[in-house]
Amino acid sequence: MLRTMIAVALLSTATMAAAASLESIQRNGSIVIGVRDSSPPFSQLDPQTRALKGYDIEFALGIAKRLNVKPIFKTLESNDRLPWLKQGKADIVVAVLSRTPEREKEIDFSVGYFVTDTRILAKKGRFKSDKDLAGAYLSAVNASTGAKILRQSFPKTKVAEFDDVPETIKALNADIVEGVVDDAPVLALALNKLPEPQRSKYALSDFALALEVYSVGIPKGEKTLQTAINNALVDMENTGEAQAIFTRWFGPNSSAPIVRIFKINPSRN
Repeated sequence: MLRTMIAVALLSTATMAAAASLESIQRNGSIVIGVRDSSPPFSQLDPQTRALKGYDIEFALGIAKRLNVKPIFKTLESNDRLPWLKQGKADIVVAVLSRTPEREKEIDFSVGYFVTDTRILAKKGRFKSDKDLAGAYLSAVNASTGAKILRQSFPKTKVAEFDDVPETIKALNADIVEGVVDDAPVLALALNKLPEPQRSKYALSDFALALEVYSVGIPKGEKTLQTAINNALVDMENTGEAQAIFTRWFGPNSSAPIVRIFKINPSRN
């Protein structure tokens, strides 16, 4: 009986590990992609169509197209991103996932497909430099890079973590926290969504806390899958599709206009 249980457990583990291989993905004809549903403009659920849309979603679709498989989206929370890859619940994760040395110990990453910096959204004049963070009460999304930066680099700062960006903005408007820490385009969009009387009170910090590179999360050791995804991303750059996606979500006519300071290339950006 014990031998049977051990054999079943080993078989289950082997099956889970194989689930994210390029061979099995192409054999099944589909790829399970972990995404966020409340991280505009990267990924969000359209309230009318109930379909997912955003910068991350379009890149996920581009990858699936180039692998010639059907994308199956599964929504997750920020703190699910690494566990889902390790547990085989998702083949890849495209969910505003920053590449960090700590995360690289647990999963593999593609080349970067978005580069940005981390800033603070707060009342105008509150944070003139990073010295003003000492003793401040700030909010960030749970398990985000922003929250980690505050705890590691600014230990005198108090941090409140919330499930998504809208919750952090609510805390700011209610004067529960003094600022919100996140990536510049995310904060710019959140600011633009505020009603005018509130919007005029806030601004993004002139200084950045860190530079971030968004990459596709891949199960550790799946080198063939990693190469295929890198090739897909580079092809999206070479064909102009990556630029078109950026312009759609961050161009001058978007709700979060920023300048594109990067290109996707085979060497890590």
